[in-house]
Amino acid sequence: MTVMQDLKKAAEVAKQTVLENLDSVTFRTGEENPFGDKTLLLDQSAEDNAVAVLQASDTVYAILTEEKGMIRSATHPEYLVILDPIDGSTNLERGIPLCSVGISAVPFTEHMTTDDVEISIIDSFFTDEIYVAISGEGATKNEKPIKPILEREDSRLIISYDTKKELVGDFGRQSLQTLQAVYDMRRTGSNLLDLCWTASGGLDAMIDLRGILPIVHVSGTHMVFEAGGYVLDSEGKRFSQTFEMNRRMSFIAARDEALARTLYDAFTRQ
Repeated sequence: MTVMQDLKKAAEVAKQTVLENLDSVTFRTGEENPFGDKTLLLDQSAEDNAVAVLQASDTVYAILTEEKGMIRSATHPEYLVILDPIDGSTNLERGIPLCSVGISAVPFTEHMTTDDVEISIIDSFFTDEIYVAISGEGATKNEKPIKPILEREDSRLIISYDTKKELVGDFGRQSLQTLQAVYDMRRTGSNLLDLCWTASGGLDAMIDLRGILPIVHVSGTHMVFEAGGYVLDSEGKRFSQTFEMNRRMSFIAARDEALARTLYDAFTRQ
């Protein structure tokens, strides 16, 4: 199979594992993943099954996952696969139908960055949405090309904004400044879906500047870039990061660079 076929099958298996075991969504393993989160049994099962698909392939993969960290192959890998088997685990536990699986592939080198992502797939568990991004070829939703909406009036901007538990101190002030610069906000609890909706025009931007999001969410930022949007990091530079276990993502993903910088200026204003 091709890399695209492997990724699609792995994502499909992860999704199927979840949908067939919804009666166990609250069960936990009693362990924490490498990113410090308590592991759902279903998260682990979905990941295990997706990893098994990849390891059975003729293509040699190294795999970076949310629950196990880096899984090395016995031989030199051809690709690094980045896998988030369930994005929106808390939603899943509570019966909120906003969850997805995200998976990306990067040709393996010693110095890979998010700019090197070749393919990303994000598949929503409960809604009819499968997003695919291919480097240099754009992004699609259910095989139809997607683009951010650039014509929307600035006075009607709606963004997704991820908050900390307590909006206090500088982060609270900066968050208020950012939200005052737009018409309204949403927070679905599935970052990957919010990024897909930014890529396809439902949202005008998605902001997560908490500094806690694992690098396994890279399929979402890749989706925005390939759709024609723009992503800044927490320092106002074009988003580009290396793949390291302790790496955390902070970004402003927007319909275009101008809006990304407007929102960045609002957040950082003293």
